[in-house]
Amino acid sequence: MSTLDCTPTQSILKKKKTINHPFKDEDPTQYLMALKEEREVLNETEEKYQYETLHDFITGEKSFCSLQSKKTSTQKRAQKKRTRSYLTCFHCGKTFKQQESLNKHMRFHTGEKPNTCFRCGQSFSEKEHLKVHMKTHYGEKDFSCYRCGKTFSQSGNIKLHMNIHTGEKPFTCKDCGKGFNQKGSLNYHIKVHTRKKPFICPLCRKFFKREQNLKVHMKVHTEEKPFTCPQCEKSFRQKQYLNAHMRRIHTG
Repeated sequence: MSTLDCTPTQSILKKKKTINHPFKDEDPTQYLMALKEEREVLNETEEKYQYETLHDFITGEKSFCSLQSKKTSTQKRAQKKRTRSYLTCFHCGKTFKQQESLNKHMRFHTGEKPNTCFRCGQSFSEKEHLKVHMKTHYGEKDFSCYRCGKTFSQSGNIKLHMNIHTGEKPFTCKDCGKGFNQKGSLNYHIKVHTRKKPFICPLCRKFFKREQNLKVHMKVHTEEKPFTCPQCEKSFRQKQYLNAHMRRIHTG
């Protein structure tokens, strides 16, 4: 019994693009005739494919080509399943698809526990089990400062805290050069620059929006009091303080 050609149409169409006729450049007439014959073959194959597809849809039956294609696909899957290699545990015979899964399983037989809790030293065979265990330590403060006794939950936090005692200021403002012992203090300080206060007191590094405000502030450091009460000769650094004094004390 002759077998039908069930090759998908798309593959034939792809082949059409790659055909190189030897007389393409020599005899245009023969080239055109060859193309015509090839097109007729392709059209016949396409019509047969469309007819079988429509037949399957209307009748609900499967044509010979469809059944052959399905049979071939099923056989390939069965063959692939039979030839698939599995990794077997020599202790209990359990099989695994991946080497990593087998390695994890082997720990149940060997008792190996490579995942250790850095807080209490308890070990676990699986990393996931360690993560669950670590939740029991949340909130604990095992790291204590030997100088002031303050406790911390993480070793990194106590290292930053020690800068307070040693006077070390590793965090420096790139705008004004002022140093800080903690990064949080530096971040808070940076907000001073983002508020657009360009006038800085050279003594206390306080920032001001206006130059006049800086001049008034400088009197705090110089103890200058240029505003004097004409009645009691009490002096004030700012005029507004003098005015308030006059209203409260001398106006009755």
